[in-house]
Amino acid sequence: MVELLVENGRIVTMNPARDVIDDGAIAIDGGEIVAVGSMANVTDQYDGDRIVDASGHAVLPGFIDPHTHVADILARGGVSNERALYDWLFNVKKPAIYAMTPDDHAVASALFATEALRAGITTFVEFPEVFLMWDDESEAILEAKLNEYDAAGIRNVYAQAFRDNDDIPRTLTEFVDRVTRKEPAVEHVPMDASLSGTDAALDRVGDVFDRYHDPSPDSRQQVWIAPENVVTATDDGLTAAAEFAARRETMTTTHASETVHEEHGEMSHVEYLDAVDYLGERTVLAHCVHVDEHDIRLCAATDTKIVHNPLTNLVLGSGIAPVPTMTNYGVTVGLGTDNPSGNDTINPLSDMQYAALIHRADRRDAGAVTAEKVLEMATIDGARTIGRVDELGSVETGKRADLSLVDLDYPQLTPIRNIASTLVFQTHGHEIDTVICEGEIVLENGTVPGIEERYPDLLVEAQTRADDVRSRAGLDSVADREWTSRSAN
Repeated sequence: MVELLVENGRIVTMNPARDVIDDGAIAIDGGEIVAVGSMANVTDQYDGDRIVDASGHAVLPGFIDPHTHVADILARGGVSNERALYDWLFNVKKPAIYAMTPDDHAVASALFATEALRAGITTFVEFPEVFLMWDDESEAILEAKLNEYDAAGIRNVYAQAFRDNDDIPRTLTEFVDRVTRKEPAVEHVPMDASLSGTDAALDRVGDVFDRYHDPSPDSRQQVWIAPENVVTATDDGLTAAAEFAARRETMTTTHASETVHEEHGEMSHVEYLDAVDYLGERTVLAHCVHVDEHDIRLCAATDTKIVHNPLTNLVLGSGIAPVPTMTNYGVTVGLGTDNPSGNDTINPLSDMQYAALIHRADRRDAGAVTAEKVLEMATIDGARTIGRVDELGSVETGKRADLSLVDLDYPQLTPIRNIASTLVFQTHGHEIDTVICEGEIVLENGTVPGIEERYPDLLVEAQTRADDVRSRAGLDSVADREWTSRSAN
């Protein structure tokens, strides 16, 4: 007898052989997959306390989102329209988050977890705003956020961010100053907000790590260390972050080469990170849009992972990361949803389609990125990106029971021949109706019981709080614009 049996599904295992079992079953006990195979083989061996009938469904590993931000979900809905990265960061995202209370963050986190689970995400890495680390209110915010993730039943990695560089290049500070002058009514956040010394930053991250990091295979809460980016972290801070990750057996992540406005002297971001000993098997770089083959070879040689965030990079006009070159060099690339106020949705199925198509157009090569590859990026490669490939990312005996069930009974999914192609190119994102995380059903019939119990009117409350945050941040004039049909200036 096992706790849960998933029966009659088309199991897309993502195992090393990439087996697809057309009439399959999965036995789950203690949060672990104890058997995967044909219906006959599995059901002959096991009875289940509870049965999930996956007839007409594809059964996938839960999607892994290795780079996202959560709080600015309350700043989406058109507020960010037609803005480049620094315009959006300093005129929309940062002011909105800075104006949020702990209760606002709780609702934002509940909304994010609900949308993520409905999109099949069972694990995500959150890169929080850097100023959420110092005062008593920041502590309340952290507790509020983690409580919602716990209630939802979703796996979370909290990448505690820090900023320790008080010598930001004048060209960049002047650029940001010019950008913020565009919106005089906004309550702007200065570039040196939450600046700390390196030792103080490491102490704070260590404190969060000691209290919230759970290294066990069944963990739903882990902590990483996250220098904000190459510009706002010092050499010592970056080196210390890599050392922290190695010493604590965790991971580290930062933003790198996201836009052409970011430079580091004569060196590329990746070259600089290599020079300060930040690259390595425990390092995850988000974006890497403006990198060349030398940068990519450095990542391959050091086993540094990269997260591709296609939607936000497109929305902000930042560019297209050279993912085909990365994967051809053997770099592990995961697929991130990044900012909800940049991407606008938390939807790996949609993001996979973009990730497969934009590189074909950019390279004028219809085979630049395959459907199979982007499905790997969202599952097994995502697990490898976050250092948990032994536990997550595929449907195999001995792995944690994280599953997403995609209802295939839709006109847009008919007919089916190649399941990877169908999932990547034909789904809209709403077809997932059941999600299992650590052997527990956390999404059932499209609802998240753990969140619905806490917020029976979640969407109404989220809209009300978003309106209030927008007003407190001085964003009303930014959000309430006239209908615009011509290209923005």
